[in-house]
Amino acid sequence: MKQLFALILILNFRMAFSQPLTHPLAEQILLGNYNPTAYAPNQTFTKQQLIEGIWSNINKDSLLSYLKQLSSFYNRNTGSDTLSNSKGIGAARRWVFNQFNSFSAGAQNRLITTYHQFDKSICGQLRHRNILTILPGIDTTDKGILLIEAHMDSRCEDVCDTACMANGMEDNGSGTALVMELARVMSKYAYKNTIIFMVTVGEEQGLDGATAFANYCAQKGIKIEAVLNNDIIGGIQCGKTASPPGCPGENTIDSSSVRLFSFGTNLSIHKNLARFIKMQFMEEAQPVIDIPYQIHIMNAEDRTGRGGDHIPFRQLGFPAIRGTSTHEHGDAQINTGYTDRQHTTRDILGKDLNTDGILDSMYVNINYLKRNAMINATALAMAGTGPVGSPVFELGNDGNGITIRITPMPGITKYRAGIRTTRNDFDTLLELNSITETKLYGVKKDTFYFITVMAVDANGIESRFAQEKQVKAIAQAPTGLHEKEVQKKRMELLPAAPNPFDETTTIGVMVNELPFEQDAAILIRDASGKVIATLPFTIKEGLNEILYEHGFGQNGVYYYSLQVGSQTYETRKLIFNK
Repeated sequence: MKQLFALILILNFRMAFSQPLTHPLAEQILLGNYNPTAYAPNQTFTKQQLIEGIWSNINKDSLLSYLKQLSSFYNRNTGSDTLSNSKGIGAARRWVFNQFNSFSAGAQNRLITTYHQFDKSICGQLRHRNILTILPGIDTTDKGILLIEAHMDSRCEDVCDTACMANGMEDNGSGTALVMELARVMSKYAYKNTIIFMVTVGEEQGLDGATAFANYCAQKGIKIEAVLNNDIIGGIQCGKTASPPGCPGENTIDSSSVRLFSFGTNLSIHKNLARFIKMQFMEEAQPVIDIPYQIHIMNAEDRTGRGGDHIPFRQLGFPAIRGTSTHEHGDAQINTGYTDRQHTTRDILGKDLNTDGILDSMYVNINYLKRNAMINATALAMAGTGPVGSPVFELGNDGNGITIRITPMPGITKYRAGIRTTRNDFDTLLELNSITETKLYGVKKDTFYFITVMAVDANGIESRFAQEKQVKAIAQAPTGLHEKEVQKKRMELLPAAPNPFDETTTIGVMVNELPFEQDAAILIRDASGKVIATLPFTIKEGLNEILYEHGFGQNGVYYYSLQVGSQTYETRKLIFNK
């Protein structure tokens, strides 16, 4: 009996200790169960003051100091030392935790810092901790959460080598420093939405930390409305190898653009988020930064054969993107001839070429990292301060143009519409002002248009985009024989997007009525008619999207066809252009 009682005590103690979030208030804040006035700052700012203030306060010296400290832990493998005060993942976690607390002290104690702990056997360690600091929103009407994240764990060639020097500066000290600096800077301001600044572990062994937190949010009903993952975000030099697409050749430099990866193409909530991030940066932040900058909305969810911490959130239905440098130093395909830095002891901050104790050649470019931090900050700031919710709208097509009808939102007198066809980016951004119904003339016959709408408040801040809708332009009102032709077309093969494409493209099939046979395939043929790829899929009603990964660095014209059972439907052209 005594043994049973002792066992119950041990189990109860372990359950108490195993609460996922270690701060007693953290979970209730994430659920929106708190008094928002308790977290209001002493001062409010206009949109222009907010953008200019964030940019001027992102400090290059701070970013560099975080990177140097992260480097000092020698090895941040998830399975490394948790007890040392100076080496290993445990010391690194505690340092980030303490930094978050110090940021809170400089922001009226408005940050709530907590560990998120989870149990899994990773490289010999059983218990692990992500580190979060939470900035509660000042409006709990929506209860929506914005999340910015980066993984802090590092690795060498062997995924569980805990003894090697694994500074992990590009991968992913750069992302960790970015998230930390934005926690410091952005916590000086207030936002309607709660923002989580999170540093994860276990990414290199299988996205474990992000998966654990995504599962926790889904189980608790926490309303994650945007996930911005930053991974390999500070390097500007192309390696001998690099995961395509993006890098044209060894030692080429790009410090003026960044890639946003996300899942899906047409009607994708993730591409919708990527377009929002790009639009906000180009319109609000580009005028205040020091050089022209480009944001590439990539077609694939990640680089070929690679993955990141945005994926577990996407898999659970949370809008999620990954930001990554345009040029990477390596593809992490470790072999005897691999000489690049990624996933090796060579992933260091820089080199002291003349041995004077000062790094002369920096592998993480701090100016570039600051600009990438501003992309994230602008998106979070505008998403967190804009109108609550997105407009409800409908599309119509009477043969003389496409009609957009918006259900008016209280307090909103201006709207914008984003319109696109075959690109991942908008073809047109249309200002609607007080108009809630408008018609688009000059549309192309038999072309699919994808349209979203956003509300604009009195401060000129847009809401997040409404879910995209699609409409096919027709030449005239469908009557007589034309109407019968439209009605009998149960499936349509959509234009590939993008097209021309560099390394991947997405092929869409619109299914208006399910066929008897639901096993289908996209057949890719070269110019001679030879089938070079078969992409099987199971047909579902509505939009079906199939990702085609051709490869990188080639040119050519190809053709793709929809095959259902033994019947081949439409065929369209693909252009591969490196």
